[in-house]
Amino acid sequence: MTATPTPHQRRDLATLRLVVVTVAANALVILQGAFVRATGSGAGCGRHWPLCNGEVVPMDAGVHTAIEFTHRLLSLAVLILGVWLFARVWRDRHRKPGLFVATVAATFFLFVEAGLGALTVLWGLTGDNTTVARGLMVSTHLVNSLLLVGSLTAVWLYARAQPPEWPLRIRRQGALGTVLAVGLVGMLFLMFTGGIAAMGNTMFPSESLAAGLAADLDPDAHPLIRLRVLHPLIAVTIGVYLFLALGTAWWIKPAREGRGLARWLLGTYLLQLGVGTLNLALLGPIVLQLLHLGLAVVAFGLLAALSITLLAAPSGRRVTADAPAGASLT
Repeated sequence: MTATPTPHQRRDLATLRLVVVTVAANALVILQGAFVRATGSGAGCGRHWPLCNGEVVPMDAGVHTAIEFTHRLLSLAVLILGVWLFARVWRDRHRKPGLFVATVAATFFLFVEAGLGALTVLWGLTGDNTTVARGLMVSTHLVNSLLLVGSLTAVWLYARAQPPEWPLRIRRQGALGTVLAVGLVGMLFLMFTGGIAAMGNTMFPSESLAAGLAADLDPDAHPLIRLRVLHPLIAVTIGVYLFLALGTAWWIKPAREGRGLARWLLGTYLLQLGVGTLNLALLGPIVLQLLHLGLAVVAFGLLAALSITLLAAPSGRRVTADAPAGASLT
C-alpha cells in the first residue's frame, strides 16, 4: 500500500509546484522583455508607469503598445507569484532554512527586476533613445535577470524532497568555491556584454556582416557599436574557462550528483556559442536572438545548480569523530 502523505509532504509538494510555475513564468518574462526590445516596443506605453499612456488598460492600443502592455501584465503576474512563494516559504523558514534563504534572494532580485523595468520607462531609455545609458541599463537588467534565475534555481533545489545540504560552508571548500565563483561571475560579465551587443545591434542595425565588422573597428563609431565586438571574444574565453573549471572542480570533489548537470551545461554552452555565431552571421533575426538569450538563461541556471550541488556534496573522504587526527575513511 502507498503511504498516505503527511501534512508536511503535501505542503512541500504544493510549494514545489509553485516554484516550477514561478521559474517558468520568470523565464518567459525575460524572453518577452527581449522581444519588446527587439521589436522596438519599449516605448509602447510612453513614459508612463505603472499606467500605460495614462490609462490603466489602453483601449486603443497599437501593436507596440499591445506588446509592451502584455509584458507588463506578465511581469505583474510574476511579481504576485514571487510574493505568494515568499509567503509560503516564510511559514517553513525554520524547517527548511536553505529554501528560505534562496527565496529571500529570489524575492529581492525579483523586486529589483521590476524596479529596473520601471526606471527604464520613466527615464525614457526606450524607443529611439540611442544613449550609452540605455545600453548600460539593458545590460544591468540582464545581469539582474541572471541573478534572479540563479536564485530561483536554488529555490527549486531546496524545495525538492531531497534538497542539498545546508549551509554550504563555502569558506571550508578551499579552491572549489573560488573556481565556481569565477565561473558564475564570468557568465554574469558575459551577459553584461551581451546586453551591450544586443542594444548596439538594435539601435544601429548593419546592412551586412562586413559593414557591421567595419563599424565595430571604426574609431568614430558609437561606443555601443565599438563595444559589441568584445562579446564574442568574451564568450569564447568564458567557454574555455568553464571547460577547464569543471574539470578542476571534478578533480577537487568528484561528486556523482553533479555529473549530469556538468554534461548538460557544457552541451548547452556549446550550442549557445553556435547559435550566437549564426545570430551574428545572419544579423540578429528575432528568433535567433530569443533562442540565444534562452540558452544563456538555461546555461546560467545549470551552472548555479551545479555549483550548489558540488558545494553541498560530501567530500570523497570524511574524518570520523572517534578517529585520531589525520585518520580518514575512504
